[in-house]
Amino acid sequence: MAAEFHSHLPGFASINLEEERWRIQLAVLKRGLTQNLGVLTSSLSSEASFATELIFGSNNEWQETAANEAVLDLVARLSCHAFVGPELCRNEAWVRITKDYATITFASAGKLNIFPYAMRPLVNWLDPGCRRVRALVSEARDILVPAFEKRRLTKQVIKASDLEPPVFNDTIEWAEEASQGRYYDPVEFQLGMTLVALHTTTNLLGVTLMLLAENPQSIEPLREEMSSILRDEGWSKTALYNMKLLDSAIKEAQRMCPPDILNLRRFATANITLPDGTLIRKGERTVVVCDQMMDPDVYPDPETFDIYRFKRMRDEAGADSKAQLVSVSPEHVGFGYGAAACPGRFLAANEVKIALCHLLLKYDWKVAKRPYKRLVIGTSSFVGPEAMISFRRRKEEVDLEAL
Repeated sequence: MAAEFHSHLPGFASINLEEERWRIQLAVLKRGLTQNLGVLTSSLSSEASFATELIFGSNNEWQETAANEAVLDLVARLSCHAFVGPELCRNEAWVRITKDYATITFASAGKLNIFPYAMRPLVNWLDPGCRRVRALVSEARDILVPAFEKRRLTKQVIKASDLEPPVFNDTIEWAEEASQGRYYDPVEFQLGMTLVALHTTTNLLGVTLMLLAENPQSIEPLREEMSSILRDEGWSKTALYNMKLLDSAIKEAQRMCPPDILNLRRFATANITLPDGTLIRKGERTVVVCDQMMDPDVYPDPETFDIYRFKRMRDEAGADSKAQLVSVSPEHVGFGYGAAACPGRFLAANEVKIALCHLLLKYDWKVAKRPYKRLVIGTSSFVGPEAMISFRRRKEEVDLEAL
């Protein structure tokens, strides 16, 4: 990943996954975010309430918007809340930077890959997109460094006063703890976190919402499940786990619309011979094609969007561990597979579920322009800028803000 996204070049260092950075990132994702999902659930819902009102409003007449742009804005605000806390996530300049950095960095990295390796440092300085990436890093430092310093001074003052220390449930704090005093760049770390989170989560929420808008008969059963569970359990990690039909619908969308048809990209660090005799030489790259997710021998009637598909599998004896959204298996590699499966998938799953609860309970949806087609660039596919979606405010079955 570091090679494909040029982490050795100025502006792209946020993607540098050298050993120390990777160790900190894994600790933040596994021991910080994943273990605190229960604490974050209610506050993420509050942020989703604020964000949906800001983005979609409360007009009960049909309106339309660019689906990807609206979903990116929503995901950026939810991710910022989890990463940098409630104060910075309402900083509109920071939200803009995270969205721009996520989109422009991926586009610019792809452009650099067109050029021979030796030319890329020069192209990086001359290309307008790459220059914009470096400018965004500078803007990020202008916002984050004072915020980091303010927090450090606040903690010092409180410690000197023998007061109860504040609790910060965000990646700023968890990264500091995981670094154990060793140097790392906290600004690059935050940009790296938002880069990966916004790209993957925006795609997952976007394709799910578009497929549901194309298949409106699937929305009402989801609303019934959401409202029933939220009335009984409120906003909790357990409530999200118990939304098994919603979980199934999202996993089905991911099956039909993976962000890339090539997954599990690997770089051989030594010669290795596979059981069938195939030799993979040191330095060669390998990928796994995701065509098994559309294989009729694995998934009957694979072209049909069936929100019950994985719920039925979970009801089968012994299949529950493979059929959950966050589960990984050779038959479904939407979040990767094996030891290198996406460590942030638990947060992504919860964010998408919370967002869909607010979107489906508060709004009606339909595709504005048919037929809707995903934008395909190379091996990647996603909700393109021309995909329009129509929506209108409705009366939700349960007051989401009162839970």
